[in-house]
Amino acid sequence: MTDFITLSWFHLKIFATNSYFRTIVFVTTISYVLIQYVAAYSVNGLNDKNIWLRAGIIGIWSAGTSAAGVISYQRFQGTLAYILDSIKTESVSLATLIMPAASFGLLAFPIAFISSTILGINISGISWLLVLGVILLWFSVILLDFVVAGLFVLTPNAFLYEGLLLVPVLIGSGLYDLPNKYTYIVEILSYFLPMNTPIKLILHPEQVSIINFIQMIFIAIVWLVLARFLLKLSLKRLRVTGDMEVM
Repeated sequence: MTDFITLSWFHLKIFATNSYFRTIVFVTTISYVLIQYVAAYSVNGLNDKNIWLRAGIIGIWSAGTSAAGVISYQRFQGTLAYILDSIKTESVSLATLIMPAASFGLLAFPIAFISSTILGINISGISWLLVLGVILLWFSVILLDFVVAGLFVLTPNAFLYEGLLLVPVLIGSGLYDLPNKYTYIVEILSYFLPMNTPIKLILHPEQVSIINFIQMIFIAIVWLVLARFLLKLSLKRLRVTGDMEVM
């Protein structure tokens, strides 16, 4: 466990010193606060506490999807092969590489809070339920990162596919209010996305039930199994092709 924490901390420091990954969290979060501010200001809706909460969710998810970029970054540096070929198992080595993406994304909520305070947006809603929701959201981001790693460790072009994940996942998780005729999409996807319950807990805690938590735990287990399967499949293929680095 000590080695795992040490390696994760090492990769987190590298993640934090890279301007691209810092930009994802800071710029995405602040930009989303500003976009909502303009829209809310035009309709006198600055009292909506979900403005800063949505921005925090967007920020942490943006950081989470950058796990694909982390893999590409290590591949570009020529260090991916050494990370995977260590005394630790491949799954542990990859986990210490991609978990910092989700961990660094936790800064999105303080950034959204400070930005909203400066702009005069309602920043209420802070409670132990919010803290629990953020922790569960962080965990669901890590699950996403594991699945992303299993899929994208295969291709040098993983960096290009990050954006394809963010919006569909956020729509399916219930972050946005869709027209009534499209709500069935969210209802269907909610059965497959572990982040649905954490986001509901953050934005609408009064709507969360025990069933939601049971559903989230079941989906999380399925995602872990899927991530393990994809990782084993990916590493098996990598050993055959030898394609771990940029050639």
